[in-house]
Amino acid sequence: EMARVADRFQALELYKHCVQRFKEGLKVGNVVARLVQAHDSGLVVLEEAAMGFFEANALVFQQQAMATIGVLERRPDLMQLALTLMTVLGSVIAAENAVLKAREAGGAAGADAGADAIA
Repeated sequence: EMARVADRFQALELYKHCVQRFKEGLKVGNVVARLVQAHDSGLVVLEEAAMGFFEANALVFQQQAMATIGVLERRPDLMQLALTLMTVLGSVIAAENAVLKAREAGGAAGADAGADAIA
């Protein structure tokens, strides 16, 4: 709320301070609620900060805070946001699975090479 007022009255230093505090307050357990708050404020910079945090921490979010996404169930007006979050999660999880498969394949290839060297 303070960031929106600071933006409206062009209090640049206060605005920057509010944005920084918003970013510092982002946690895996509160990012969805803060994203909703950012959306409601109309401040794109806050939405971008929350979304960036979500993207950077999607795996941890998926492991620890999926239940918090339920806050969006009460907000049908944010269906697009919910879809975006789920798309991000899907992409990050798919990428992580690909990395794990590549490691497994590399480990298997390494074991085969080791067996060949012994023979």
